[in-house]
Amino acid sequence: MGRRSGRSCVGGEGSSAGVRPRRRATRLRWSVVCVLLVAWSPARAEEASAYGGDFWSRSTLSGSWGGVRDRWAAKGLTFSIDATYTFQGVADGGFEGPVFDRVSDEDDVGNVLSGMIGVAFDTGKAGLWEGGTFDARVDGRVGRSILQRAGSVSAVDNDALFPNVVDRFDEGAIALTALTFTQALGAGFSAFGGLMNTAEGDANELAGSALANDSFLNSALLYSLVEDATVPNVTLGGGIGWEPHERVAGSVSVFGTSETAGESPFQPHGTTFATEWTVSHRLLDRPGAETFGALYGIDERRADIAADPRTVLVDLLRGRPAPTTLEDSWALYFNAHQYLQGDGDGGFGFFVRAGLSDGNPNLVKWNAAGGFGGIGSLPRRPRDRWGLGAFAVGMSDEDLLRGLGVGTEVGGELFYNFAVTPWLHLTLDAQVIDSALRRADTAWVLGMRTHVDF
Repeated sequence: MGRRSGRSCVGGEGSSAGVRPRRRATRLRWSVVCVLLVAWSPARAEEASAYGGDFWSRSTLSGSWGGVRDRWAAKGLTFSIDATYTFQGVADGGFEGPVFDRVSDEDDVGNVLSGMIGVAFDTGKAGLWEGGTFDARVDGRVGRSILQRAGSVSAVDNDALFPNVVDRFDEGAIALTALTFTQALGAGFSAFGGLMNTAEGDANELAGSALANDSFLNSALLYSLVEDATVPNVTLGGGIGWEPHERVAGSVSVFGTSETAGESPFQPHGTTFATEWTVSHRLLDRPGAETFGALYGIDERRADIAADPRTVLVDLLRGRPAPTTLEDSWALYFNAHQYLQGDGDGGFGFFVRAGLSDGNPNLVKWNAAGGFGGIGSLPRRPRDRWGLGAFAVGMSDEDLLRGLGVGTEVGGELFYNFAVTPWLHLTLDAQVIDSALRRADTAWVLGMRTHVDF
């Protein structure tokens, strides 16, 4: 379905506007009564706790909340809460000097704290009707990154991009990023719609996705960058999912092309048609899978990268906005993984990614990535993850970018994720990027990420 995993809190801005205060108060009282009944009604005795265990073995830091969390889950209501802190520094290279100092105040080191609250409600478990699921999600972020200081087209910390509130780049931001409903229709079909978080698309079991917090940090290894022109992070839309076979699953969806995180989603600009299909297989009795995706976006206003760079420079010097154009855009993407030993419960293998676009108006014309990854490769470390990957990003060769000296970006990344406990993960990370931007030197970036599930 495009980039961003994602893979919350119900209700958006203005959700109660137009409801009289008395009716709103009555509904609030009934909501509190319902939640209390669900929380303290007895759970099924035969179901084991999903959040139980001692401090070191349970799945979340806060545990079962005295059994309340398990009772809620038995009635169809589940909460997921997490926080991720990333510390990174540019050891050498990137953007530096007086030119960079005039356009950015980022330092050589960055600190980003991001968090998520998710809510899911299963109508079948709640005794209402079978096959329905409501999902909601809120994302927030504080701190300053080194995304500009690193001087690369690909983001050296993917978490620093979300939520993608357009006018809050590299600043604190909070947004409702999902509010969707999915209904199983039978025969492998399902329908979904609402405020969609597209980050869950283009996932790879060994390389991760835009929602991953235990894999790579660089966005070029987490999804295909050709998707960015037509796939926003948060947008209104819907579609149909289908699983015709236990090894085949896919979807067809339609959604707005413009980003709506932190804004009203009811003012879309442009439309994107998307389809994504995943086929799993076994090769020499080892599991693997391939994912294929296609995107077509129409009528979205974009920067005119075919404009004469001399004209653009004159406009900017005179205080005029850069020229824009209404263009259609398309992109194709692919990812695959294959275990060479073991499987997802413990093993290692290789992965690949690739993407291709029109190159105008899409800024990224093609991308490619590949590498190796594994789970539990060290003795007595069954849940640790590791990865080694390299990537290349080919930028558009249209007049504006060519005139600015924008070329091809190549880079590599190595990470090791320590599963300290099931709820606490620590990742050590190193990246090197030869930027597509002419004035940026080869950047060496070191970092550490801490992720906690509450």
